[in-house]
Amino acid sequence: MLNAYSKNKKIITLLNLSREEIEQLKSESYFCPACGHPVQIKNGKVKVPHFSHYKKSTCSLYSEGETVEHLSLKKMFANWCEEEGISYELEKYLPALNQRPDLLIGNIAVEIQCSALSITRLVERTNTYQKNGYTPLWICGKKLVASHQILNELAKNLCYYSENLGFYLWTADWEQAELALYFHIEEDWKKRPYASKKAWTFYSEPLMKILHFPSQGNIHVRRKYKMGNLIQDYYTDLNRKLYRRDKKIRLVQSTLYNKRFHLIQLPNWFYFPGLHIFCCRGSDLLLKVQIWKLVQFFDQNVISHLEIIQAFENEIEESRGLFYELPNIPFQVIKIYCLNRLLDDLIKCNHLVKVQTGWKFDLGNPDQSVPAIIEWLKRIENKCLITATPFKNMIR
Repeated sequence: MLNAYSKNKKIITLLNLSREEIEQLKSESYFCPACGHPVQIKNGKVKVPHFSHYKKSTCSLYSEGETVEHLSLKKMFANWCEEEGISYELEKYLPALNQRPDLLIGNIAVEIQCSALSITRLVERTNTYQKNGYTPLWICGKKLVASHQILNELAKNLCYYSENLGFYLWTADWEQAELALYFHIEEDWKKRPYASKKAWTFYSEPLMKILHFPSQGNIHVRRKYKMGNLIQDYYTDLNRKLYRRDKKIRLVQSTLYNKRFHLIQLPNWFYFPGLHIFCCRGSDLLLKVQIWKLVQFFDQNVISHLEIIQAFENEIEESRGLFYELPNIPFQVIKIYCLNRLLDDLIKCNHLVKVQTGWKFDLGNPDQSVPAIIEWLKRIENKCLITATPFKNMIR
């Protein structure tokens, strides 16, 4: 921590002091703003000078040691605010919430997350901020997004969503002095992430303008996939994992089997378009099989647009356990995103057809044999998929 109380309850900050000035403060006693226990000044050569609890501390907010990255980023953001004259509070302890954001800028609680955090604790902290009128702004350190091969569960649950940018994630690199926004985040069937990036060098632009970019920025992005290859690889991998008795795939197959489906003999829509529905925790096949029940029920029926929306929303609500917690995104927004994805894919696969009096569901070819699927894969092997932001809204 960069702040502590003196004996007379005065806040002492190490933020802009030289190491020589900090050395002179060591003779005094200091106390944690959260738990009131004694703390000591650490003024070594590696980390940013800071206050630290003594060993075996039971403080719920400050018991874990802070990394060089975390301390450095807090200092950099605080300096950014000071350079622009932005009113902020560093490490402001909120006793009613028993929480302490790294920075509090008005009602924006900035949390710089550089290390592991349980999803339960993340949800709890985020919900507490929201219920008390604060807007939590989670910014990931390098460790959480170090791998470009996959987004871990914590990073996914730190994502936000907007119609203009799709799913997006804030990150900060203290060594490069860069604040970055990864947006239009998507995953293929293997959950490999694809994203666009917009970056700002620290202090290069007004901080509040940057932080409001997701709601005020206007960027149109198009991304092209070789859809035929994606789906072919997806289907091949499902076959391989089923043959090798992969535990996760066996669980999916067991669920499908109980609903009279087989993993490698599903309607083509289940494998289309080779992109995973981002907010689904496990295989999105489990969500699709729930939606397919509606397609079966309404097969050859013509129903109104509103009836489709209501039926799908109810099914998604009942399938809530299949999604990540995503505490920064209201579930109503998740429902709208899923509705758009599911409806658009059903239309592209000709299972949902616009007619004069409404929409008609069509199961299509009942032959779901492996040879039939392989023939379909051959027909689409050169097909491409274009995704874009803002996303196409199928609900309006």
